[in-house]
Amino acid sequence: MKSRIVIVVLLLAVFASCESQLTKTPDFISEDVVFEDESLTEAYLASVYNRMEFIDTGGEGTLNMGMIPAAGAEHINFANWQTPNSTYRRSYTAAAGPGPLNYWKYGAIRDLNYLLENIVNSESLSEEYILQKSNEARFLRAFIYFEMAKRFGGVPLITNVQEVDDPDEELFPARTSEQEIYEFVMAELEDIIVTMPDAKSGASGRADKYAALSLLSRASLYAASIGNFGEVQAEGVVGISPSSVQAFYQKSYDASKEIIESGMFALYNKHDDKMTNFSQLFLDEGNEEVIFAEVFEPIIRGHGLDNLATPAGFLSTWNSNYPVLYDFVEQFDFVDGRKGTDISRDDLTSENLWDIDDFFGMRDPRFRASVFYPESVWQGDLAYFHSSTTYTNDAGERVTVSSGTLDRNGEAWPAACHPRNARNTALLLRKRLDESNQEPIAGRSGQDYYVFRYAETLLNFAEAAYYLGNTAEALDALNQLRDRAGMPLLTEATEENIRQERQVELAFEGHRFWDLIRWRIAPQYLDKVRTKGLVFNYDLDADKYAITLKNAEGEERTFGPERYYLPISLSLIADNPNLTQNPGY
Repeated sequence: MKSRIVIVVLLLAVFASCESQLTKTPDFISEDVVFEDESLTEAYLASVYNRMEFIDTGGEGTLNMGMIPAAGAEHINFANWQTPNSTYRRSYTAAAGPGPLNYWKYGAIRDLNYLLENIVNSESLSEEYILQKSNEARFLRAFIYFEMAKRFGGVPLITNVQEVDDPDEELFPARTSEQEIYEFVMAELEDIIVTMPDAKSGASGRADKYAALSLLSRASLYAASIGNFGEVQAEGVVGISPSSVQAFYQKSYDASKEIIESGMFALYNKHDDKMTNFSQLFLDEGNEEVIFAEVFEPIIRGHGLDNLATPAGFLSTWNSNYPVLYDFVEQFDFVDGRKGTDISRDDLTSENLWDIDDFFGMRDPRFRASVFYPESVWQGDLAYFHSSTTYTNDAGERVTVSSGTLDRNGEAWPAACHPRNARNTALLLRKRLDESNQEPIAGRSGQDYYVFRYAETLLNFAEAAYYLGNTAEALDALNQLRDRAGMPLLTEATEENIRQERQVELAFEGHRFWDLIRWRIAPQYLDKVRTKGLVFNYDLDADKYAITLKNAEGEERTFGPERYYLPISLSLIADNPNLTQNPGY
C-alpha cells in the first residue's frame, strides 16, 4: 500500500474537520496558522494537488478518463450518452460553452496565490521548507495556466489574492494575451528550476525539478508550434507571434536536453519481449522512465479503468467502453517495415481472408500492447471480436451463424466471444490495463497516470531539434524509441515521421488531441470525417477472418477553425464584462 496516499488523506481529514454538534464551537483550523505547521501546510497543498485533474476521473465509474483520446479520434465510447462521446459531438457555441473539456481553475489559483503570499511570513517553518513548498505551488499554478491556455488562448493572469474591496480592474481582469500566458509559464518554471533540489520525487506525485523541466519542455513546444502553424487573432488574445517561434523551440530543446543529460531517467527496458515491456511500463510504477505521476491506489484513491476497458467475457462487470478507431490503428506500422496504410481499404472485403497474426500481430509491439484485437491473449484466455462465423456443415453446405450460437468441437464459444466486443469498432483499448486485477470494479484500479515520462522528453527534443535544424539529434532521439519498441530504425528525421512516432508512442495518453490542435491539422482528422471500425467474420475452416469496414460513429465529426480554441462561457462573461469571446463564437 502506498502509505503516502494514506497520510495525505488523513491530513485532509484533519484539515477539514469540525464538530458535528450544533451546541459546540466549530473545531476548524484557521488559515492564519496553517503555515506554521508542516503537516497543515502539506494538507493545504495536497488539497490543490487533488483538484488538479492531471487526468479527468469524473463521470460514471471514472469514465471521463477516456475524454481526451476520444476527442482526438483515437477511440470512442461504447454509448452515445457517455460524456467522452458528447465532447466532440456537441455544438460548440458561445451559448453552449466549453462543455466537458472545460478547465477554468481560478479557485485553485487563488489557493496557490494565498499560499505564496502567506507562507513567507511563517515564523515556524524553515526557509528551505518555505522555498520548497513555494516552488511546488508555482509549478502547479504554471500547470493550470498552461492547461487553460491550451483550451482558451489568453486568460486573465492573476498572481495575487483578490479581495472583495479591490478596485474593479483587479476584480474583473481582462484576458492577458496567449503569448504572455505562455511567457509567464516559462518564466515561472525557469525561475523555480534554479532552486529546486536535484532529486526525484515526481514518481511519488510531488512536483520536483524534473517535473518543472518537463512542463517547460512541453509548454515551450506548444507555444512554438502555435506560432509556427497558427495565426495571431483578436489583437493577440489568441495566437503566438512568429518572431518568437525559434526562441520557444530553443527553450523546449534546452529543457529536454537538461533532462536527458541529467542521467536521472531512461527508457523502461526491463523485459526482453517488446510487447510485454511496453505493457509493464505502465504497471511497474516508479520505474526509471516516470518523471511525474498522478498517484492512485485501489479503494483509497482508485479509478475504474480495468472495469471500463476490459473486453466482455472476462472479470470486468461493465467492460468494453473504449472502442478503438481503425483510422488510428493505421498509424501503427509493421515490424517488417510495411506501413500501416499498406493494407488498402479496398482489400477489406468479405471475399478476402486474413491471418489475424499477420494483420495485427505483426504490427508495432506498441500497438499489440495498446489495443485488443481478435484472439488477443488476456487473463489466460483469448478475446474474440467476430460478429459471425462461417463453416462447412456435415452436408457440405457453407453456413454463417451469429457468434455465440456455434458449437465449436462440441462446446459453445467461450464467454469472451461476446456481441459487446464486436459493437462499434470491434477493437478495444488495452493500454495501461492491469491483467492481474482480479476484481476490476469501479475504484479498484490503482495504475498511476504518468503526467510526464521520459519518452515524451525524447519526442519533444526530437521535434524541437528538427525545427532548429538539428536533424541528426532528432533522428537519434526517435531511434531510441523505435529500438526500445523493436521497430526498424529510421534513416532520416522528417516532420511526418516525428509526428507519427509521437502518435504511436503516446497513444491514448491524452496528447494526440492537443497535438492536432497545436500543429493546426485537426480538420484533417476531425472535420467532415466518418471514422471507421471493423467487422470480423471468422472462417472456421480456414482459421482466418474476413475483415470489412463499417462506420464507427453515427455521424461525421466536425471541427471548424474556431475550435482551435474553446468558447468562453457566457456565464463567465456575465460575471466579468471585461472578458472577450474567442474568434468565431
